[in-house]
Amino acid sequence: MKSKTGNKLLLFLMFFMAHWFFGNLYEEIVLAPNNLVNTFEALSHWQSYFTVSNQIYYYVPITMVAIIIFCILYFNTTDKIQKQFLKKASIFGLLAIGISIIIITQINTKLFFGNNLIKYKDQLYTLSVIWLIGNAIRLYLVASSFYYIFKTYQLNQSQINNKNN
Repeated sequence: MKSKTGNKLLLFLMFFMAHWFFGNLYEEIVLAPNNLVNTFEALSHWQSYFTVSNQIYYYVPITMVAIIIFCILYFNTTDKIQKQFLKKASIFGLLAIGISIIIITQINTKLFFGNNLIKYKDQLYTLSVIWLIGNAIRLYLVASSFYYIFKTYQLNQSQINNKNN
């Protein structure tokens, strides 16, 4: 993939992986720790605040498309080193999507969506702690995927520069 088009695609992927990473980092540092104090009340306020928008709109379409593009690039790349980097980026990205699916279906549906707070009132604090731990793991996976996309971009950029000189 020694092309300018491939390079632009890698820049696109880096942007959206950074988008995903920093969105989850913000949640990890700023939003979610508030759920550890007066958990039921905090989550009640959270649910009443998010009535029009939803975090899913911020993450889901873009992250899925980015990971699919990683996989497509992997299968279309002939350079062995780039292929290794893209393989690692794809694996970490797919693992990040996997843990996201678990977090969304098993935790977020109880903490942030619907009228489940009373049903899970005794579990809310524990679920909030599990969410923080799961999100920290997701942050690691997304950062690792980003790292390998960045390495691919650097390699591709140097190959383009060498080709032009």
